[in-house]
Amino acid sequence: MISPEGDERRQRLRRLDDCLDLLEQAHELDLTEVTDGMADALSERVPTIHPGMLIADAIEEVLRHQEPYMVQIRPEVSRRVRRRRDPFDVRLLLNRR
Repeated sequence: MISPEGDERRQRLRRLDDCLDLLEQAHELDLTEVTDGMADALSERVPTIHPGMLIADAIEEVLRHQEPYMVQIRPEVSRRVRRRRDPFDVRLLLNRR
């Protein structure tokens, strides 16, 4: 059985993975800096990301936030597949300018 603490860690990691997905999409679209919309979307999960920040630095910041959670997770004996929330899509945020 998964402890509430372990479940919370996994949820936090999933949220941070969504942040990484957003930043990686932006990088693939050749963006170099975090936009206002991206910063707004990420601020609740990684408050140290701000508009104008280099995407590469923002990715490093998300990875830094993930580290404490990664060390503490143990492999599960049985794994249930849960439906994830819809991840961010950078194109939607860019269209809101």
